Amino acid sequence: MSTEEAPETEAEAPGESDGMNERTAKLILAFVALAGLAAVVIVFPYVAYFVAGVMACRGWQKARGWIGRRWGSSDETAPLADEVTAEDVVETLHEVANPNVFLADFAAAFDLDTGAARALLEEREIRVRRAVRNGNATGVGVHKDDLPPLPRPAQETPVGGVDQGQPTNQQGLSSEPIGLAGVVVKDGSEASRRHRA
Repeated sequence: MSTEEAPETEAEAPGESDGMNERTAKLILAFVALAGLAAVVIVFPYVAYFVAGVMACRGWQKARGWIGRRWGSSDETAPLADEVTAEDVVETLHEVANPNVFLADFAAAFDLDTGAARALLEEREIRVRRAVRNGNATGVGVHKDDLPPLPRPAQETPVGGVDQGQPTNQQGLSSEPIGLAGVVVKDGSEASRRHRA
């Protein structure tokens, strides 16, 4: 009798059921997800363009990172650091300043890592401090007092241009605006002569 009961208990072992298995459940869930995605694409076709663009961008970033790791640490940015001129460094520092310059922001402007950016600044004898503040953020960077002056003066147009051969205001010229865009220029020496006569 005990030999006949043993097979019956083995047939009812836990973990085995007559319902669907895990693989079938995953297939059904994948089918439902694809059907839902297809419905969204049919109703809103521009969503597909957006999703495809995001996926292509992420794929490109992953592939680029994988290729960079696969070929070692030879960055594409290393030759760029040698091509940067002192004038480019100073102009970029002034463009990025807010009022100080974070090292990470400066590195991003040249597409360098922070180590290469620090070396670039130290090569040009620009002091990099451990802590500078922009708004509520604090980080490594260049303080506004350490920014070198721009290599060339800013392009400013003269307020009142004088062509060659025209008298300057020292010779008695005065101007009066008329209308929206007109100006009447009066010669002070002629007016003073008429007034005397």
